Amino acid sequence: MLKRQLNNPHLLHYMACKWTKRLLHYAGHIDADLIDGETITYLRGQKVPATEPYSYGRLKDFAPVLTIKDRYPQTTKVFLSNCQFIRQLLNLPKAAEKLIQFVLLSQSNQWFQNVATMVHMRTSEIGLNSILLDITGLSSAAFNDATDKLIQFGLINDKEYVAIDSFEIPKPILNKLVTETIKNREDLIEPMLMPSASAQFQLDDFPQVNTALLSDYLDAATFNQQRGTSILLYGESGTGKTELARALAEYCDLVLYEVRSTGLSKRHGEDEFHSRYPGKERLRYLSLLTSLLTNQSNAMLLIDECESLFELADMHYSKEHLQRFIEDNAIPCIWITNHVQCLEPSFIRRFKLVSEVPPPRPEDIQHVCKRYFKGLGLSASFKRNVTRINNVSPAIIANATHVARTVGAKRTGAQSTMHEVVESTLQAAGLWDSKAQYQGELDFDVSLLNLKQPSSYLDEVGYALKHNKPARVLLSGPPGTGKTAFAHYLTDINQRDLIRVKCSDVLSKWVGESEQNVAELFHRAHTEEKVILLDEVDSLLVSREALTAHHELQLVNEFLTQIECFTQPLFAATNFDSRLDKAVLRRFDFKLECTYLKPEQVIQLYKQVLGINRLTADEQHTLTRLHHLTPGDFAILARRKQFRPKQNHRLSAITLLVEENQRKQPQTTMGFIRPH
Repeated sequence: MLKRQLNNPHLLHYMACKWTKRLLHYAGHIDADLIDGETITYLRGQKVPATEPYSYGRLKDFAPVLTIKDRYPQTTKVFLSNCQFIRQLLNLPKAAEKLIQFVLLSQSNQWFQNVATMVHMRTSEIGLNSILLDITGLSSAAFNDATDKLIQFGLINDKEYVAIDSFEIPKPILNKLVTETIKNREDLIEPMLMPSASAQFQLDDFPQVNTALLSDYLDAATFNQQRGTSILLYGESGTGKTELARALAEYCDLVLYEVRSTGLSKRHGEDEFHSRYPGKERLRYLSLLTSLLTNQSNAMLLIDECESLFELADMHYSKEHLQRFIEDNAIPCIWITNHVQCLEPSFIRRFKLVSEVPPPRPEDIQHVCKRYFKGLGLSASFKRNVTRINNVSPAIIANATHVARTVGAKRTGAQSTMHEVVESTLQAAGLWDSKAQYQGELDFDVSLLNLKQPSSYLDEVGYALKHNKPARVLLSGPPGTGKTAFAHYLTDINQRDLIRVKCSDVLSKWVGESEQNVAELFHRAHTEEKVILLDEVDSLLVSREALTAHHELQLVNEFLTQIECFTQPLFAATNFDSRLDKAVLRRFDFKLECTYLKPEQVIQLYKQVLGINRLTADEQHTLTRLHHLTPGDFAILARRKQFRPKQNHRLSAITLLVEENQRKQPQTTMGFIRPH
């Protein structure tokens, strides 16, 4: 290890010794506390021979030990040439080359950096900046200007040169500066370029985003070579923000480069976890890239997971530095975050354009995921259902299809594998919706729904759902007639998502929280363009004339306000419409009353549930006299069959249906005979 460091030409031993003598000139008395024997050995790149004594004290007695022959003149030549190149690139005066030499030397040779720190401490009344000002011979104004340009370029991070450490410049860039002669910007930037992957989607695949505004702005900004073209894309993880950035770059004919926490391509970079301050490094890479890519008009940078950069502001760099970069970057930058709340408003308002990337709608997910579904033999219903799982994203579905394809699963096997992957992923992320979902015991059959209103009403409701009109539909009638199932059926055939709201979803023991829950519910449905079903709405919107508690009145008022302003279709189902507030009834465009099954429908369901083709005369006679049955009653019969599948339920079915019919007979006044 010692031998390798002593013989490392990249440490620039000759230049390190030369610059050490310059600094020691300002230190006055030289002793072992200032520079010890080990430091001298590493600065020289070789041990001090016994025949070459030196003494501490005055510089003229100490200087000979630092006067060495340049064993790597070619390395020194490359180093000095590259310092000149950077000086010319930044349009600095000739004397500023010494400043650049000091900056690069401090970062390539830690022993020289230690000497510079010790000299600064020994001369605290002067300071390293003043020493460098004297060495370079620059005026104070020229020195400050050169320092500002070095910061903007990304070579240093602080105006105090003593703050330089070995992590200022990316290691591959530093190695290139001391080993290869740099002739142009492209030579220097090559290790830092990490071209983003090709776009997998087109802008049309992101209908939930105003891609026209984004693309028009990027086109105009790049054409006019505007500075400060910074776009912030934010939203939940997996909504496709990175893919959107790639699609934008392709559409605008821009070359997209990703600036990750190492900011380096795989063939040059190190593991990003080796970095002490990855956010600090990313900002350094950004500064370098924007400085060097200025003349490349078709370049654009992508800064993913950018929240780490903002969290470190004022810890490893100033807020002003980051804000200035956002407002004055030379080439377009797209910033992406899953946690926009981590960005202070003072940062957010610096971006020229801020755009949310909300979760895509289920039909959009299904469209985007067509390419992933190919070759797996998935059923149409599975494709539709898997894209409608709450919180699912195209990225999660892509992973699920990848696993299914990798294990060679097809058809039902692929569906089972995909569902398991999706569920386990969402569970791990805390996003799996484990609430019980509505599922009727019998498949809904619209021909068994009997309404007192004209059938043309159904056509109007269907039109409203299909064309996203804010129709309000009240479904009333006895329990089991199919009110809830009908709402699910209509939204399903029109490919709309339904939010079913029950009392437990809204009511809270805390005053004011119920109203807040209602507001959040309607806001979510509005944002996600989902249909709302208020189930058993009579328990939520009871007539205000019967209410005495102030908080109950507030809840009803909140519901009325939200219903009035809601932009999507809304259903409400009740068994007791007479209990509803009169103002509620006025707010519904359609009031559909569901009634009991007709005799022929009763017979149809009886045969269907029991799986028989013919009825006995007694069955026929009894069933035609049951006028208060609903599909819900036959659902009870279907459930009974599940509990005892081997039993002949035909023997008990008539009894069950008669009992259910009898329960719903109108109550008679005492002393009168019940009518048949």
